[in-house]
This record gives sequence, C-alpha cells and structure tokens, in this order.
Amino acid sequence: MINLKCSRYNIIVPLAGHRALAHNTLSGATALLAQDELAILQNTSEAIRAPLSRFKDLLDAGFLIYDEVDELNALRREFERQRLDANGMILSIAPTLNCNFGCDYCYQGANKPVTKMSDAVQDAIVRLVEDHAPKLKRLHVAWYGGEPLLAQGIVESLSDRLIETCKERSIAYGAMIVTNGYRLSAAVADALNSRHVAMAQVTLDGPAEYHDCRRATLGGKGTFDKIIKNLQEVVNNSALRIDVRINIDSRNAADIEGLLRFLAENGFSRRKTFGVYFAPVEAITEGCHGVSNSCMGKSDYAELETSLHRRAYELGLAPLPYPRRFRGLCSAIRPRGFVIAPTGDVHKCWDTISMPKLRVGSVFDRKSLETDARVAEWLSWTPFENAACRGCKLLPSCTGSCAHKFVNPGQTLGEAGSLPCPSWKYQIKERLLMFAVNKGMVREGEFQPGDVATDPAEICPDLDPSLRAREIVDLSRERPIPEVSIPIPPLKARNAVYR
Repeated sequence: MINLKCSRYNIIVPLAGHRALAHNTLSGATALLAQDELAILQNTSEAIRAPLSRFKDLLDAGFLIYDEVDELNALRREFERQRLDANGMILSIAPTLNCNFGCDYCYQGANKPVTKMSDAVQDAIVRLVEDHAPKLKRLHVAWYGGEPLLAQGIVESLSDRLIETCKERSIAYGAMIVTNGYRLSAAVADALNSRHVAMAQVTLDGPAEYHDCRRATLGGKGTFDKIIKNLQEVVNNSALRIDVRINIDSRNAADIEGLLRFLAENGFSRRKTFGVYFAPVEAITEGCHGVSNSCMGKSDYAELETSLHRRAYELGLAPLPYPRRFRGLCSAIRPRGFVIAPTGDVHKCWDTISMPKLRVGSVFDRKSLETDARVAEWLSWTPFENAACRGCKLLPSCTGSCAHKFVNPGQTLGEAGSLPCPSWKYQIKERLLMFAVNKGMVREGEFQPGDVATDPAEICPDLDPSLRAREIVDLSRERPIPEVSIPIPPLKARNAVYR
C-alpha cells in the first residue's frame, strides 16, 4: 500500500471559485490549483474522486509527497551537504576599516581605524588560499570595509595575486565589492571588472535631501549627486553590475518611493547591469545601538517592503520577488568561509569585524581556524536545533536567516534580535500573489487582499508531527515507491507551475 501526504512546506492562498494559489518552499514550485486539486491537499471527501493525473501533478511539483519521506531530515541532509561542501572557499577581505562616510547606523561605529592591510597580512591571505587549494574548485572574494576603495591599490594587487594563484591550480575565481560608491568611477569599475569583480553593492537611502542627511562624508558634505553621477557612468560604460541597497528605518520609510522614481527618471530602468533591493536598518552590533529606536517592527517593515517591491518592478528597477532557497546559508557557517580584517584577524561574520573580542583566529595561525572553540560554535550552529525554525514553513528558504543573531545573542537590539526572521514570514502570500498576477496566473478580482493576508502563526506554527502525515489516498495500483532523498523531482507538471 502506497500512501501520500501533504508536504509540510505548502503555503496555500485561497482564491475565488474554490481554487487556490499554492507555493512549496522546498521544491520552489508555485501553481494555480483547480478545485479538485485543492480538495486533495485539504484532504476532503472530494479528493477521492479526483483523477490520478491530478495526484501525479501535485507529486511532481512537491505539494504531495510519499508517506515514507521525512522532509525535515531530507532538508537537513541537503543543508549540511551544501554547507560542508569542500570544493568552495568564500573570503570577505577588508583592506581597511577606514571610511569616508559617517553613517549613524553603521554597525562598525563612527570611529574606525585608518590603517591599511600590510604586505605581511596580504602574503598570509595568499598562503591561506594555497593551503586549501588542493581541495578547492571555487574561490569567491567579497571586498569589504570600511570603504575598500580607500585602499584600491591593495584590492587590485591582492586580486591579481589571488587570480594568478587560482589560475595556476585551475580554481574558478569570482568577486564582488561592497562600496559606498563615492569613488566608483567608470575607470575604477573597469579596473575592478578586469579583476573578475562582477558586482558592486552600493547604498542609497532616499532622494538627495534625505540621503545626504544620513550618508554624508565625515566632513558633513552631501554624497548623493556624486554617487548618482558615478553610477550613471558605470551603468553606461562598464560591464560591472550595480546592486543598489536601500536601507530603511522609520526615518526614511516615506521617502523611498521618491528615490525609485528618481532612479527611473534618470536612466536606470530596465538596465541589465542595474537593480535595487531593500533592507531593514537593524541595531545589529554595539556600534549601531544608538539607532535602535528608529528601527521598524518586523510586520510594518514587511508590508512596506512588499509595496516597494511592487513599485520597483513596475519601474523596471527590480525583478518580481520570489522565495529563494537556502537564503540563510551564508559563508559564516561554512568551514571555508572567513572574514579577514586589515590586521589579519579572522572572523566568521562581517557583522563582527570591528570587534576583536569576537574574532575566531588569525591568518598568521591558520591551523587555529580549524580548532578554535569559536569556529566550532559557528560550524555547529544549525537552524534545525531551534524549535521555531524547525517547525516553520519558510525553513527551506530562510534556514535561520542570520546565524550571527543566534551565535552572538544580545548583540542585536529590538525585535530583530529576539525574532531574527525575514520579511517573507509576514508577507509571503501577498508577494506570491504579486508574482502570480504579473505572470497572468491570477486576476486582481479573484481575491480580496484582506482575505489572503499572511498570518505569521500559520507560517510558523507549533507543529505536532502527527498532524503532518495525513493519509490522502492509496496509489499502490499506480506505481511503486521510488527512492527519495529530497522531494525535488524534475518538473513535468503543467505550464501553471513556476520555479
């Protein structure tokens, strides 16, 4: 006898006419369900009368699974396989922590050291890569700071050395840079891009009048106009991709749409090498605790972000939002993921780079990077040991969201510290509907916004395992049980299913 059950990772959005929009966070599928398919997932009497082809469609998309499949353990195995991948190394390198800006919410604080990375530290970084090279197939570098372009010469010379090291050993090399954009001219972008820097993250926090109040130079000079001029040069003349990060708190929340309009009116719409995304300001370390009263609540921020996603998509500045798998699997919890300060101190997370007490070792003692107790703490952390994460429907996407908030509790103030969940937990149904409407799957009149609002308690319920394994129907006459490690089969369902 072969029994099926509903996936624990189904999110159902009811629509008119006894239909529904369904998304599965494990398989990544989104589909429009007919009445009989919805009845199957609701385990109603109508399900028995549904044709077997409907069951197969739901199986292929991951909405139904075989009763013997333990999705949570399958997901855990896949998570551990990816985090323990020995073929990749991720280095975040800060050639200086000095910065020419004085942003009040900067988690590194206002008083940053002005020293640059010494030749000895650079030599040790190259030796670190060489130590791991026999097992490596990929090296990715994130240039970080402070403001890394205050040490552009180091970025370029160390890039050249790492690229040569990888070339000699047939290791694929890629890089990105986090910069405030003040020095990012087209010539600088070309110099970076020629060294395999494919993307630059640049922050804009609103139109000029607001951005210049919170992202001014150390001398109080506005920076918006110069950054915009640089970005226009780069987008028009360089292959370097620009991802604009827009930090949002209660002080600038009302101004962000104005920034989006400005960007659209000034030539940034529908450009292959330009996009925007949004991030909440959080009091994530001691250096930025002073802005904790300005941080938005999770629910309010999520609602605003959904609205801004919609507007950014309409203006050609961002793609439609869609849940991404393993979003929280960052370099901090990977054995070969390191953040390197100018002094040679090594951290696991760049949120701690300005706090020597939270370092995990040094590039001058590379063996300690495998044996230090703090390294073990990062590598042993897993969302599967947290009851709330373990029972959450977003676990395949979120995977804990931010390990730093668990490993270093108390560093982050406010709701973000006590509840380190992504905005999707509060607005996933609204965003799925946004996606479906724009893909032509659903019409606006087929749902009432108030009836389909996301309930965080539904997304992250206190699940009893006995409630997850409901028998749907006996398919023993249909086909034998396949061997399943994780239920993400090749998609063969109807065109209504998206991934």
